Amino acid sequence: MVSDLAALLAGAMNGPHFSVRAALALVDGQPPPRVAALVASLSSSKRALWTAVAGAAGTPMPPDDAGLTRLAEWEQNTLRLLSGEGLGARLKHGQTVRDVLLEHHRELLWTAGMIAAHAGAARVRTA
Repeated sequence: MVSDLAALLAGAMNGPHFSVRAALALVDGQPPPRVAALVASLSSSKRALWTAVAGAAGTPMPPDDAGLTRLAEWEQNTLRLLSGEGLGARLKHGQTVRDVLLEHHRELLWTAGMIAAHAGAARVRTA
């Protein structure tokens, strides 16, 4: 199950299509302010999620100084440390680690779509 989650998150973050990385590749030059805000929000979300997971499942804390790319790499390495018991651990609000990681997967895909939409809109405005 951990390897399945790792594959889902890796694909949503770095896959060749419909991923955050693929969406960011659509941005020419300086990212539009909305794209920069989406990236910052996603970084913050990853950090908050993994801070909560660390408290519930005993994984390491996420690095404070990491940007989105380094944080995603850290996430992949940390996922490998989770056991079945760690995935079933309950966070303070009652959800399991597995459930919040699946929600995070959906957040990654949504954010990728929003980045792609804003990158496309910026291209149309400058064309």
